[in-house]
Amino acid sequence: MNKVISRGSILLCVFFGGWFLLQQVNWLGIFKINPLIRNEYVKKIEVKLGEMMFEDFTSRNSVVDDSLAVATIDSMVTKICDANNIDRKELKVYLLDSEEINAFALPNHQLMIYTGLVKKTSSPEALCGVIGHELAHIEKDHVMQSLVRELGIGTLFAIISGRSDLSMITEVGRIVSSSAFNRNMEKEADLVGLTYIQNAKIDPKPFAEFIGVIDDKNTPPSAFKWVSTHPFPKDRKEYLLQNIGKQQTNYKPVISSSTWETFKEIIEEE
Repeated sequence: MNKVISRGSILLCVFFGGWFLLQQVNWLGIFKINPLIRNEYVKKIEVKLGEMMFEDFTSRNSVVDDSLAVATIDSMVTKICDANNIDRKELKVYLLDSEEINAFALPNHQLMIYTGLVKKTSSPEALCGVIGHELAHIEKDHVMQSLVRELGIGTLFAIISGRSDLSMITEVGRIVSSSAFNRNMEKEADLVGLTYIQNAKIDPKPFAEFIGVIDDKNTPPSAFKWVSTHPFPKDRKEYLLQNIGKQQTNYKPVISSSTWETFKEIIEEE
């Protein structure tokens, strides 16, 4: 046990020590990068960072490649994209085998969905609500804005150029998959995502109900990673329901009930 604690302490020291040293270098001045402008340098950092983070996550969680499961997720994402003029070809969507109930956006237009989240959602509409929320983070460029805010463009550049400890990419992944966004970004993603799914004629109420499920006293909060890392479930459910009530839409089924049942069966077997 002492060895484990010792190694953990050393790892933390290496990470934060490396982080501190990298922050002392004026990478912005050297490369004349304005982090507030989406120029070619920032884009290159985003692309490389996205590749490294994808490799890191898929080294720990296998990608589900069942053709029906992939096609089902793709049909949901495409339905939302088509209704909101979002370039589907730019998006890279992956279903990862993990019991963690989570979904999150990565740099370079990547969306990761864990099978644990699919298992917990009771309807395709609820799952589409989560997808719409994460697509909003991607479309509003919240991912890179948050990473620049949390770590600094210099640290991100150092990571992709190999001038940092490899454990730092895992730490960046932890930030993105858990606590990356501030309350304003989360609320914007909620409301924009709500608009996305309503534009696609998808009933948003199941998503609002899913948000409120964390309030169930019989369910351990640690089980709901996606919900618990997004602040104030009760408030979110209430303002979502209020905004849903402002619009009258003729909603349509996302997929057939038989397709959803088969999809869930495949996921349960993963």
